[in-house]
Amino acid sequence: MTSIIGCGESSELVASTQAQAWEDISEYFITPNICKDAEGPDCTKLRLGDSQLTTIAPERGKLFACRGGNSNAPGSDRSRITWIDDTTGTWNLLAKPFLPAGSFSPGTGTSAVTESGSNRTISGNNLPVDGKIGDWPMTDYPALTAIDRNPGIPSENNFSFTLQLDPAEAANASCVDLGPIGMTLNGVVLYDAVDGRGNDAMAHEIVDVFGGHPAMSDYHYHFVPERLDEATSLSNGHSELIGYIRDGFGIYGYNGVGGAELSNEDLDECHGHSDTTLGYHYHATIEYPYTIGCYRGTPI
Repeated sequence: MTSIIGCGESSELVASTQAQAWEDISEYFITPNICKDAEGPDCTKLRLGDSQLTTIAPERGKLFACRGGNSNAPGSDRSRITWIDDTTGTWNLLAKPFLPAGSFSPGTGTSAVTESGSNRTISGNNLPVDGKIGDWPMTDYPALTAIDRNPGIPSENNFSFTLQLDPAEAANASCVDLGPIGMTLNGVVLYDAVDGRGNDAMAHEIVDVFGGHPAMSDYHYHFVPERLDEATSLSNGHSELIGYIRDGFGIYGYNGVGGAELSNEDLDECHGHSDTTLGYHYHATIEYPYTIGCYRGTPI
């Protein structure tokens, strides 16, 4: 793990300091179900996405972004992050804290999908329809706030995306801008894989145990919370539809045909693939870039 004290101090003191930091946040650790089986990436050694943003061209396992991050943007305090290993370029999801559930209740979430002519519209108030949200504001949790000074409080904010009902694959994949890339059927907006600095948002930022956090008042996900993929599956074992991306293509959960968990190696540079039943579609994975790497269609 990364040292949080200066050079020249003893290895015993380094270990002691890191152990204390670990103890202070260990009550906020979780073990997602997706990390409990032998399928998919090792959740204790997930590939860190900080160096996997490109503005040049699409590439499997990377985020093809329209612009780089802003190093001066607000974000977490890197010196307090103990779950990232810079030497191996990995991070340990099981040693990262998450904001717990509590009494916070911002209201009832809404979501709707309508079709008219050649368009599909997905809309919601950006609060989870299933009501699962953490105990915001995080400022009530000093140990977490010391890592990530996010003062945001989720509130109702209406979002609507008008998409192509029958999207087509473009001749060339296009870049992803920062901010919303689509919306889940759970009524919450999806952001891409990075924070404002261009770093791996899931590795650096504190989210709640239900997978989201606010940008000021706009609650959002940087990855697909696994509960959205656990209820049912298609008859062939393939994950159900989770939501829609701005180019009109659907995004599905973590499993492909036969119920096997997918990885970057199973998907193309935009983090999707085609099959005879669903045509082209995106998939969630537990490894960066988590949702999409580029737009395979043309975003509206």
